[in-house]
Amino acid sequence: MSTTGKTPPITMSKLYVGNLPNDTSENSLRQLFTEQNLSCTTILIKRGGYAFVDCPDQSSADKAIDNLNGFTFNGAALVVEPSVASGKKKSFLAIYLLHPPVLMDIISAPSMRGAEVLGSLLGENKDKHKVDKAELTK
Repeated sequence: MSTTGKTPPITMSKLYVGNLPNDTSENSLRQLFTEQNLSCTTILIKRGGYAFVDCPDQSSADKAIDNLNGFTFNGAALVVEPSVASGKKKSFLAIYLLHPPVLMDIISAPSMRGAEVLGSLLGENKDKHKVDKAELTK
């Protein structure tokens, strides 16, 4: 079996780095990784005190988590963990944008039936903006 012309797939592991001081820059975070002998390729600083960091492989990502999770950086204890896709958050945001009054009633629901009721509201009664709170607690 010939592998000529085939390149192995590029694999990277993305990390979430949280609890960053507000003045953290890409350069200062890259310097931290370098000082700790950690490999990273891309660093994306986000407003709100967090960043996403790409590591070249899972081993590098694991080492970064071990070395930096809880590490004090410029006075703040870092949170370093694998980055997880947030597909549910995006669809929930879309529901909020379409039906804010419904969402507010569901958020105040004392049970986990809120998602079930929301699904039925959006399926059959899209125009209904009030949710009977008794319905949410059945």
